[in-house]
Amino acid sequence: MRIPMIRNLTILTFVIVFASGLAGVRYFNHFYVENVLKNDAEKLLYQFHDALTKAREVLDSLPAPLSFSCNRQSIKQLAKLAFEHPSIRLIGVKHGDQEACASEPIDVDLSHYHDRIVSAENHQLADNLALATKENANGRLDLLMIRSHADSRYFASINPFMIDYLTEFACRNCLEYDFVIDGTPTLEFRSLPMNKPGIIQYSASRTNEMISVTLYVRGTKDLYDYYTELSWVSAIIFSAILATIFTLIANKLLRIRSSIESTIKHALKSGEFVPFFQPIVDSRNGEVVGAEVLARWQLQDGSIIPPYQFIPFAESSNLIIDITEQLIIRTVKSIKLLGWDKSEKFMSINIVPEHLKSKQLFNLIEQLRQENSIPAASISLEITERMQISDLAEARENLEDFYQQGIELKLDDAGTGYGGFSYIQELDISTLKIDKMFVDTIGKDDVKGSVLTSIISFVNTSGLKVIAEGVESEEQVQYLKERDVFLIQGYVYAKPMPVDELTGWLRNREQNT
Repeated sequence: MRIPMIRNLTILTFVIVFASGLAGVRYFNHFYVENVLKNDAEKLLYQFHDALTKAREVLDSLPAPLSFSCNRQSIKQLAKLAFEHPSIRLIGVKHGDQEACASEPIDVDLSHYHDRIVSAENHQLADNLALATKENANGRLDLLMIRSHADSRYFASINPFMIDYLTEFACRNCLEYDFVIDGTPTLEFRSLPMNKPGIIQYSASRTNEMISVTLYVRGTKDLYDYYTELSWVSAIIFSAILATIFTLIANKLLRIRSSIESTIKHALKSGEFVPFFQPIVDSRNGEVVGAEVLARWQLQDGSIIPPYQFIPFAESSNLIIDITEQLIIRTVKSIKLLGWDKSEKFMSINIVPEHLKSKQLFNLIEQLRQENSIPAASISLEITERMQISDLAEARENLEDFYQQGIELKLDDAGTGYGGFSYIQELDISTLKIDKMFVDTIGKDDVKGSVLTSIISFVNTSGLKVIAEGVESEEQVQYLKERDVFLIQGYVYAKPMPVDELTGWLRNREQNT
């Protein structure tokens, strides 16, 4: 009797909640559309206002424009500032009609900015601070913030803000916006007008002591209808899920978590986590200089579980420490097998912030190096910028042992996360790895392309080494080579592979060169 009763109560609960959800969908429709518009608009406004504030802070941090000379050291300073602030595309200085320089020496024609920089029609925010707009070659507006002193000016070009993504999958030309920036006079930064009357709108403002920005967003009936249809789908799904959530979800999640954790622990005991190696190639001569060690879960039947299916859980449960240890032990054996201990080639091992809270990782690597006569240069470490290091001083202290032995630290996923310049400075990073997300912008009209340019510019002026990963085409290789990025990792040369396959790949490469 208990099982039929539970089944009947579950069905009854489902019917009641489902019917209630459908009854309230009319109210939910309008609320849903307004909430979508509000959330997206406020997010965009925050990013826009924050970019203006950051640009002002950066310009204020520089010395008086008259004292700024366009020498190598000064340009390096500008490049560092642009790298630290993704919302700023470039920073430059102009002395009258004469000397000018900027943080990006690549494909930047400063004459494009001259008229607006020196124009008397700039929108004043303060006595020496103004905004201006300039239409670029793509038909979009560049927004410039200008700090003036006598006949010299600093200017910061703020990365373009596109609101198109709000309606990318909804409808065309069904949303318009105005950014209104207080000043003397007021500056309006607006989109193309809609092709139909607006029936829903939202406005929001952000203000600080120097800058006040208001965003007005309006949408047509096409936009409203699109999100109304989505709200029906959402209401149906929500009603269906709610009927069973209290009886199923908590117990199910706990069982899943327990099952995954026990499965990974069993895999560790069985030695199922193996290193795959993706070569890093110097595009100037085709020479393999090293490889990144990538974790793979190889089941007893030989099938492979990809990392995205277990790495996030392993990181959150701290099992990544044990997995990394298993990978390092096998990687050291692979270095000997490949003969890389007698060359300048390196294996780059991924670590997480937890590794830098103790000497455990150093002690393991040092023990394996001594037992196998592996030189320190054969091993390097990679830490991702996507994960936050809570105590940089502690991390640096534990890294010092590696540095004294000659083991370097690379910064993976540069420009995507928490670290930025603080990781480079505090952790004594030797190499930046450009993330695939930015490499993919090469040859495309993508706002993230400006971040790639800033990273390359920063690296070229800072003396750091750089590796581009996720490179998949010769076009990307050529683009990077022209900008002095020569170390390439990606499918354009080779996929990640086990050590026996890597051995054959290296042999074939040597025979064909």
